[in-house]
Amino acid sequence: MASFRDRCIHTRQGGRLASTTTADIDKLVAGLKDRPRVVLHFHGGLIDDTLGFATAHRLTPVYEAAGADPVFFVWSSGLLETLRGNLPQILNESVFRTLLNRVTRYATGLVFKEPGQRALGAVATPTPRAVQAELAQVRAGQEPYARLSAPPDVPPLTESEERQIAVELSADTELAERTREIVNSVLPQAGSSTTEPVAAARDVIGGRAAATTLMSPEVVADLAARAGTGERALVSTALMVRKTVRVVAAVVGRYRQRNDHGLYPTVVEEILREFYLANVGAAIWDAMKQQTADTFAADGDEVRAGRYFLDRFAELLSTGTRPQVTVVGHSAGAVFIGNLLDDLVRRRAAADDPLPADFRLRDVVLLAPACTVAQLAPVVRRQSELFDRLRMFTMTDRAEQADHLVPFLYPRSLLYFISGVLERGPSLRTAVTPIAGMQHWYLDPAATGPDSDDLRGFLRADPARTVWSPGDGGPGLRSGARSHIAFDADPQVLASVAAMLAD
Repeated sequence: MASFRDRCIHTRQGGRLASTTTADIDKLVAGLKDRPRVVLHFHGGLIDDTLGFATAHRLTPVYEAAGADPVFFVWSSGLLETLRGNLPQILNESVFRTLLNRVTRYATGLVFKEPGQRALGAVATPTPRAVQAELAQVRAGQEPYARLSAPPDVPPLTESEERQIAVELSADTELAERTREIVNSVLPQAGSSTTEPVAAARDVIGGRAAATTLMSPEVVADLAARAGTGERALVSTALMVRKTVRVVAAVVGRYRQRNDHGLYPTVVEEILREFYLANVGAAIWDAMKQQTADTFAADGDEVRAGRYFLDRFAELLSTGTRPQVTVVGHSAGAVFIGNLLDDLVRRRAAADDPLPADFRLRDVVLLAPACTVAQLAPVVRRQSELFDRLRMFTMTDRAEQADHLVPFLYPRSLLYFISGVLERGPSLRTAVTPIAGMQHWYLDPAATGPDSDDLRGFLRADPARTVWSPGDGGPGLRSGARSHIAFDADPQVLASVAAMLAD
């Protein structure tokens, strides 16, 4: 019986081989000859290499007991370290707390008023002290403003409302002081030459962070480059005001488009997107997804792990060996699976590829998938040629909202955070994005369009395609997971996957 390490394909940046060699993959694939069932397992992107190997060690006997030979792709993103290290610090920064108070104050006055009330004149807002009292509830484990319901139609932010907010923020001494703290932390001391602020700004862009904030280096550099003495000292504050007004407009816009996540989480997300994107893991998330694609790329200089494995596996299949193949992807592992399926499509179209034309996967199993709706919809459209069954195990929205990514500070799950902060649109700017594993999207009648409609229709066509956790739909349809990270360790989920393998 092979060691669990012999069943692992260890990759590094760009999907290249790490500790695994091509000889190791050759031996692994040869060992699959005439085996009845094979599982390709892709762990989530939150864990590092060590935890990836630990997952393989833990799950190897589970798959073997179900009569399957597992193959584990072990990779690392560093996202967990960034989220654990930076998010709590960001959410406790004095400048963040000031921005949170101000944006929440204006969003409350703009979103939760009937359209006729807003048309009467100036924006009516609660006082900063009242907002602070409400926000303090988060420390007691209660979500601020969760009781409020927005009207069906929220008007857009008008030019006159923008001007009023900008005027009030320009006179806000606390916001000005927070801006000065950031600028002073990176600028030279008084008396330096007038060219030094620009040089200091370049230092920030080059990687020297401000001592008082984890704001994106580009934002800090922009503030520093505008700093000066006398009247010029007001320029940095003016930039901060403009960006804050933009955040308010974004929150209002999300309520208009009905893709908000509740007032408090939405305000947090929009502040992070505008001011802190570089330090909340967005670049790591993008790089991690790219890594799952790069591993199947053609590269004449270096071996790409996923492509090399599929080359050898296709050759094995062409000899007549036809195991039932199940792919299992947890969290970002679902993105990995999407790229694997894309490569299978490419291989079908290649005249010289050894992959048999009639090869299909038996099952696609997604555990709390972090792929977008737009990534999963093309997969299910090609179900007839790619796989027999798809089953998604993921949390109910109630459980998703109870799985707090940062306890007492961000009261939503990792999938909410990916949807609201980390994902990027076609322009490469962050854009609120439907995530396939979120029931919030599945139940939202406002989420329409070809991808949403096709995926929702596919899942609804067969109730066995979705297991909402916690839930018990019988053998193969049980899950007790109540947190995002629990799905690949939950006994009911593992028993359900084993039942699928034995079916």
